[in-house]
Amino acid sequence: MESIVLINVTFNETRVAVIENGLLAELYLERKSQPQIVGNIYKGRVGKIVPGMQAAFIELGLEKSGFISAEDVHEDSFLEFFLEEEEPQNYKKATKHLIQDVLREGQEVLVQVLKESTGGKGAKLSSYIALPGKYLVLLEAADLVGISRRIEDKEERKRLSDFIKQSKPKGIGFIARTASMGKTEDEIQQDMEHLIGLWQDIKKKSEEYKAPVLLYEEPSLNIKTIRDLITNDVKSIIVDSNEAYQEISNYLSSRFPGFNSKIELYSDHTPLFVQFGVESEIKRIFEKKVWLKSGGYLIIEETEALTVMDINTGKYLSGDNHEETIFDINVEAASEAARQIRLRNLVGIIVIDFIDMKNRQKKEEVFETFAEALRKDKARSVILDMSPFGVVQMTRQRVRESLLKTLAEPCGHCGGIGYEKSKETVSYEIMRELKIHIARPFTKKILIHANPYVIKTLKELEQKNLKQLEEEYSVEIIFEPADYKFEDFKIKVE
Repeated sequence: MESIVLINVTFNETRVAVIENGLLAELYLERKSQPQIVGNIYKGRVGKIVPGMQAAFIELGLEKSGFISAEDVHEDSFLEFFLEEEEPQNYKKATKHLIQDVLREGQEVLVQVLKESTGGKGAKLSSYIALPGKYLVLLEAADLVGISRRIEDKEERKRLSDFIKQSKPKGIGFIARTASMGKTEDEIQQDMEHLIGLWQDIKKKSEEYKAPVLLYEEPSLNIKTIRDLITNDVKSIIVDSNEAYQEISNYLSSRFPGFNSKIELYSDHTPLFVQFGVESEIKRIFEKKVWLKSGGYLIIEETEALTVMDINTGKYLSGDNHEETIFDINVEAASEAARQIRLRNLVGIIVIDFIDMKNRQKKEEVFETFAEALRKDKARSVILDMSPFGVVQMTRQRVRESLLKTLAEPCGHCGGIGYEKSKETVSYEIMRELKIHIARPFTKKILIHANPYVIKTLKELEQKNLKQLEEEYSVEIIFEPADYKFEDFKIKVE
């Protein structure tokens, strides 16, 4: 299955869309006003220890302290506690320990961010460090070799496993990523050496600096896209920013000269995401109802810890009989539910209520359709079998908030029951439309009518870039506050 990756850059916001079979499958975004720290490595200082939660807070030098659970503390972090005692048997395999026995306040520890700060909680941390490359992931705490479960060919798994075992240094583990499939030994070796050098640099910095300090920062979304999303299935990468295009090209030429996916610089007047229908798809993320081609539909409800999908027949009238009608809707809904889970980045507990069917075999077919569609998902998930009532329950890895919660904020008009676009999201929408209007010939003045809070946010975020646009195009940009909802605005050209 071939796919296309689109990268859209607008000053301080970058968006990446993955298109599969002509449909938007995944969407990622990065804003400089909301830096993401997942994957970053810090030398932190242990703060408060909470035995009742079997967790400890770690000062990272950020606004909020991160927290680490007892099971995420690597043995090396508390090796000093055994210096005056005989090291216990099977010490390296020990996994059960009390947080108060392995950490103490003021202790310096090396930690990596596993999950972003969400819901008022600090970032989730681990002292098991994992450094991702293009083809491999370095595991500093485990002397083992693993192969991605998506590499199913037995001979290829053996080839990769044998090569990594004979090439890697002792004391460090590696996992072969999906992208390593079919790659030469030289390409994999180069990635391995890069990761080893990176880890050595991190250890050296850790010895030189006192906590709290950032030792390693994950690269920009442009580079992470190439590193994590681009596989042999990707037909082309289309970028609408010359700066991002050069950054990606330089990265590939220096690290992966044999890279064979096509990279294009998009320069058409029609915005990239509009050209490929992505903008309209993003707008539908704010809607609870998702229509199916057959006329049936899904209702998606997100809460703090649970997402519920309900399948309905809607306008669907086809099928030879009632049972066939329900089966056809459920099969279509199964594929769409999997796509929506990936697209909206639904996390935590997810419950999908299919239309009830009596036929056991048809239930199994619907379940297999859903499970097969979800195999494309890179996030880890656990799916339970369909219940007698046609309900599928699953959990999905929470690394960051769902896309809806990233793009929206609780609605002040409805007491927080629903959502409306955030001031930042609308600000970037205005900037994207502004770029279209300002480049048109004979434009001298642009009037922007918007909610006063949106205007205030936009000026705070983009004051420098607004001034740059005015000077570059000799155009005057005027803001006029209006009694609009956050998401409503008008742009008038004179």
